[in-house]
Amino acid sequence: MVQEHNIDVNRTARFSTLGNYSKGIDNLWFVMHGYAQLSRDFIAQFEPLSNDNTLIVAPEGLSRFYSKGFYGGVGATWMTKEDRQNEIRDNIAYLGRLYQKV
Repeated sequence: MVQEHNIDVNRTARFSTLGNYSKGIDNLWFVMHGYAQLSRDFIAQFEPLSNDNTLIVAPEGLSRFYSKGFYGGVGATWMTKEDRQNEIRDNIAYLGRLYQKV
């Protein structure tokens, strides 16, 4: 009989920023990319909002994949319908840790 189980593991998550970490920032933005995007590409759209008082943080979805078969560009996604509740829990934990870091 097949049984599924879960364990917690550590992951290395990637994120991109615009602006500098400093105590003088007035605005902290978290911007979330859509399907098949990477944080470094997505955050570039927010360049016009960048200034000395603003830090923009773009977390990247934890699941990367080739966007065209096994070749071509790479994109990221936040979750699929498979094991969704654990994906949601993992993403909330990731975003919470990232918020504490910045």
